[in-house]
Amino acid sequence: MAKKKRYFIYRILRTIITAFGVTLIAFLILHLTPGDPVKIMLGPYATEENVAALRAKYKLDQPLHIQYISWIGNVIKGDLGTSIRYDQPVSELIASRAGPTLVLTGSGLLIAVVFGVLLGVMAALKRNSILDYFSTFQAMFWISIPAFWLGILFLYIFGLKLRLVPIGGMVGITSLILPALTLGLRQEAWFARPMRAEMLEVLNQDYIKTAKAKGLKYGYVIWKHALRNALIPIITMLALRLPWIIGGSVVVEVVFSWGGLGSLLVNSVLARDYPVVQSILLLIAILVVLANLAADLLYAVIDPRIRTEG
Repeated sequence: MAKKKRYFIYRILRTIITAFGVTLIAFLILHLTPGDPVKIMLGPYATEENVAALRAKYKLDQPLHIQYISWIGNVIKGDLGTSIRYDQPVSELIASRAGPTLVLTGSGLLIAVVFGVLLGVMAALKRNSILDYFSTFQAMFWISIPAFWLGILFLYIFGLKLRLVPIGGMVGITSLILPALTLGLRQEAWFARPMRAEMLEVLNQDYIKTAKAKGLKYGYVIWKHALRNALIPIITMLALRLPWIIGGSVVVEVVFSWGGLGSLLVNSVLARDYPVVQSILLLIAILVVLANLAADLLYAVIDPRIRTEG
């Protein structure tokens, strides 16, 4: 029990340190990148007095370390600051854009898991068959295509040529189809291949052979015994793939003009809107480290030996 407690405390402390490290790196990169948010907003003909006044308003005239400490202090209090570009509280901007992003990432993750698990299971059950070869081919195909190129291809074929779905924006449930497929199919391959490998390993276990020897129905053995045990590593992989899905959603949102956090992040980077960019990156960093923490803890529950290693 003591080792388990120490393991969990160690992982949580490492998560906190990682989150603060990410915020510091993001803060420095943003402020060292060429471009002045005040001059971008006011335009090239702004007077020095107006520029100085706006800098003072957003505390951009302070030293970097003071700005960072002040920002962290406000974040701890729940204040993410005010957007330089939109002149709105950052928390309100993020709240208004979080819904579309959650819908997109959730739909993409659902497609990835469902298609990945089904294809992986069928490929294992039909080993060295056409279905198995197809599963391998499609996995390599989706992985090799960049998300932005796949999104543009889908838009051209299904939106522009066939006119089956809207070309962009959020104008109903049909607008979600192509972005979700673009995001989900690229991630599906990362579930299909491991699922096939795990299923093949489980099918060769003695308890599966014993269940078959007892005369249990083949379908019952597969879905009740084999699949349940093969899914254990896949569950932990959900946490590990979540950061990639979040990162992919940024590209997908831009391609499909999806009004979520991804498009807000890109527009804020171009405008050097520091408070918005820092807050979104902090949110993503927290989600990533929490996902990795969940994976670590889940692995520890599944395999107690992990708690005593490292």
